[in-house]
Amino acid sequence: MRDDRTVHAQDRYVEVVRYDRAGKWYLEPLSKSAPVQRVTIASAARRASVCPKYGGKVNFGRHGGSTFDRMVRKLT
Repeated sequence: MRDDRTVHAQDRYVEVVRYDRAGKWYLEPLSKSAPVQRVTIASAARRASVCPKYGGKVNFGRHGGSTFDRMVRKLT
């Protein structure tokens, strides 16, 4: 695992991650057969807002995620 990778949300299907050096957001499926998707912060927040419905959680307060946290809270 890369040290600049932060998991901001996850459920049984996907992890919503941010790579600090690049400041980019990704949806990384737990199934290795599915492709990784680069997404906007808004798309990442939308996907994270439904993680609890799929048995997951949002990890509020993580480094580099204050805007993300606000966006998710508005959606839930």
